[in-house]
Amino acid sequence: MHWTAGQIAVCFIGVLHLVFMLGELFPWERPKIMVRVLEKWPEQLDLSDSQTHFVAMVVHNAGIYNGIVAIGLFASLWAGAGAFPVQVGLLAGGVIAGLFGAKTLTPLTLGQALLGIIALVIVFYR
Repeated sequence: MHWTAGQIAVCFIGVLHLVFMLGELFPWERPKIMVRVLEKWPEQLDLSDSQTHFVAMVVHNAGIYNGIVAIGLFASLWAGAGAFPVQVGLLAGGVIAGLFGAKTLTPLTLGQALLGIIALVIVFYR
């Protein structure tokens, strides 16, 4: 099977979302991505155990969504050309999430948005 640049881009973004999912789910009590964001937060937050647990559960929820996005991207590759609108929708959603995260959480999520934009350009001009 010969992979196009668009398929490689979609697969790469799918793998990236799987990595996000793992970082948002493990370790269970203090997910890696949560710890990273809290380290980069402009002011030191003194969260109680209960607050930390709540934040971890919210981060786990985001992890599940990232897993769903990854599965959707992989399924769109399997489904073929008819799934082009699904690929565009999932990639655009990732771009929007990256931009929103950059504004509300940490500028690091601009990387997610930038990679999504690159993938969208590649997919549109395959």
